[in-house]
Amino acid sequence: MVYRPLNILLIEDNAEDESLALRALRGSDLALVVRIARDGEHALRALGLPGGGNAASAGVPDLIISDLKVPKLMGDEILQRARQDARLKSVPYVLFSSSDDRQEMQRCLRLGANAYEVKPIDFGEYVDRVRAIVQRWLGSREQVSIPRYLIQGVLGTA
Repeated sequence: MVYRPLNILLIEDNAEDESLALRALRGSDLALVVRIARDGEHALRALGLPGGGNAASAGVPDLIISDLKVPKLMGDEILQRARQDARLKSVPYVLFSSSDDRQEMQRCLRLGANAYEVKPIDFGEYVDRVRAIVQRWLGSREQVSIPRYLIQGVLGTA
């Protein structure tokens, strides 16, 4: 059996939210490779989807955590495109947004999101929520002792 770290694509344009999410992921017991896309175009590129430019670095993540409101292409639009791609249909896609609009949540779930989580305002709760998302969607994956955490790349930097 081949073991590998679990790959997470984090789609987040807010530096503070990104930092909190990475703090949560650093504390995980899972071996993780985290790729960060700071806008919709770079998210498409990371996923190897049309509209993302050169998809040479594309890979299929084990989990996508996406803000709803990111520049160039909204998180729900990225979700729609991901769900149309056979490689990505079964990848858990969690929208993690500050919006608590019930209609927005229901719409995103109808589009194929596995979950819609509202970002807590409290820093500690934020970190706990990210850890809970990862545990829920990746916690049952079997791993061996390999480096627990690595940021592979940041897309969308100036």
